[in-house]
Amino acid sequence: MESLLQQIQPVVQKTAQAIAEVVGVEVEVADGKCVRIAGTGAYSQNVGQLIQGNFIYKHVIATQQLIVIDQPGQHPLCRDCAYYLQCPECAEIAMPVMLRGQIIGVIGLVSFNEQQTRYFTENRSWMIQFIEKMAELLTSSAERFLIATFPKADPKADISLNLAVLEKATIKKVLDSFGDEVGKAAKAAKILGISRATLYRKIQEYHL
Repeated sequence: MESLLQQIQPVVQKTAQAIAEVVGVEVEVADGKCVRIAGTGAYSQNVGQLIQGNFIYKHVIATQQLIVIDQPGQHPLCRDCAYYLQCPECAEIAMPVMLRGQIIGVIGLVSFNEQQTRYFTENRSWMIQFIEKMAELLTSSAERFLIATFPKADPKADISLNLAVLEKATIKKVLDSFGDEVGKAAKAAKILGISRATLYRKIQEYHL
């Protein structure tokens, strides 16, 4: 099932590229399930896939707080990562992306070499302020998408309620696309990125 940031992936990718051009380090954006939505440099690979060793982002998602890490490979949060003590990343800022009081993703700024790290260190305060503005930009884009998708919905309503409507509509659309084909549930589950058991549960939950 696509997340809200996946629904606006082209906008997220353009935002990531704009950030990278301004701050001079690499940028990665993940959704609330640690799926890579967009990225620059090495992070442009495997977009749409679950990020391996996502301990920093999981921490940000759980705490909904910004975190700055000078030595990712040696930080306690990285202890269980396969790259612990040998991480190619040199420094990182991870900022939560919030919408209506709920976290919908994380923006990460990462340096990979001495030049990027020096710039990162010398301009840290400014970079934090800038990434905050970029997180707000993504929030605004997500908000506009929700309003366009649910024009009659209460903008003050819990985001999870609107996302439930979006999820139901998406599942119905995928199921309908297969008509009466044999094994359509399995095919739909694959497209939606969920297990058949989860799909069957959602079908019952939404009375589809």
